[in-house]
Amino acid sequence: MIELYNFGPRGKICDPSPFCVKVETYLRMTGLPFETHSSPDNLRKSPKDKLPFIRDDGQTVADSSFIIRHLEQKHDHMLDGHLTDTQKATAHGLIKMIDENLYWTVVHARWILDHNWVVIKQMFFGSLPFPLKLFVPNMVRKNVRRGIKGHGIGRHSDAEITEIGTWDLKALSDALGDKEYFFGDRPSSLDAAAYGVLSQMILSDTFTAPIFDAARKHDNLVAFTNRICDKYFADLA
Repeated sequence: MIELYNFGPRGKICDPSPFCVKVETYLRMTGLPFETHSSPDNLRKSPKDKLPFIRDDGQTVADSSFIIRHLEQKHDHMLDGHLTDTQKATAHGLIKMIDENLYWTVVHARWILDHNWVVIKQMFFGSLPFPLKLFVPNMVRKNVRRGIKGHGIGRHSDAEITEIGTWDLKALSDALGDKEYFFGDRPSSLDAAAYGVLSQMILSDTFTAPIFDAARKHDNLVAFTNRICDKYFADLA
């Protein structure tokens, strides 16, 4: 039995982390049996100090990309096996765009925009005892800000970060077109990765940001996100 370690569901989104959503969506799409262990304390157990990670027949695999690669190789490429080499190359490029670029616009929207920071602060740190709640939230936010700047996207203005994200969203919208999934009528790991980030932008009503508004302007991305949610996450509706 595959064991998935993540943060846990929030509303009809299975996790606040796009990467945790990506892995759980992949597992649900394949139909592989798995059980979920949800808790922020899982960060302490992770070999890379990040979530998600899985345990599979005694083997621990961390990082969503390595997890999916491990499962694809072990189970005879059950989700991506129908793709051509050209489609696999396209999927790889778009997934990297999602994971290494678009993802950071979500982090910026949640942690850096002041009106969302108020929500994040209460959500993650509201139960901290005094005096920890006086300094821990700002310390964590400072580390997030440092990480965004280190990535590079944090060196831009808020408006420029939104513009960068809109370019990525248009690329995803153009790639999807009017298809059910990105490569036709069968899902792939690209669909799982896309749902991972789009679910945070389109389905959540906890946060507001220009980049989330931009995502909702793409009718096909909204329809895609709702289809995945309804088909694979009906239990969270």
